[in-house]
Amino acid sequence: MDYPPVAPEEALRRLKEGNTRFLAGGHSLTALDLEKMRGELLSGQHPYAVVIACSDSRVPPSLIFDQDLGSLFVIRVAGNVVGPSQTASVEYAVDVLKTSLVVVVGHSGCGAISAAVKAILDPELHYSPSMDMLVGRISEAVEHDDTFDSAASVDAKCEIAGLANVHHALDNLVNYSEIIRNAVNSGSVKLVGAEYDMVSGVVNWLD
Repeated sequence: MDYPPVAPEEALRRLKEGNTRFLAGGHSLTALDLEKMRGELLSGQHPYAVVIACSDSRVPPSLIFDQDLGSLFVIRVAGNVVGPSQTASVEYAVDVLKTSLVVVVGHSGCGAISAAVKAILDPELHYSPSMDMLVGRISEAVEHDDTFDSAASVDAKCEIAGLANVHHALDNLVNYSEIIRNAVNSGSVKLVGAEYDMVSGVVNWLD
């Protein structure tokens, strides 16, 4: 089967329309539909978008974007942070699978963001060494953010940190990887940030 490349803007349109379908209940798939999809995908995968999302069980990318098997190359990690492993996974999708859109999706009520904010406010607070490393990546996002420092409440700080963390993850993809940076500069790949509202189910797209 021939899989023509999907332009970045078309890929983004599909995700936006998918979230609209999700809010309306999504499209139903029968067992025969899924069996057919599995058969078609045996020869290889051709995802049109990479989604880096938090590991939170309430934020499954394929569901909130209402996508079929094989449509999304999903990378999940607590706090949707980007380090070497996540960058390498995106490089594979971009360079080998020719995926044209990379989306970093944060979400409201994120436990990793909350843990990072607590650690910022209390420098004596420490988790496990691995957890300290993860929240440290999130803390980097607001290290020089005046709006975070001046925010009056912890909830406001969490909201600011969550959005800043998405932008920081996007920056890291470009800064860490020549492959991704070149693809973005050539226009063959687009990087986009988003935040999922767990109350409404709406994916809000960031500038």
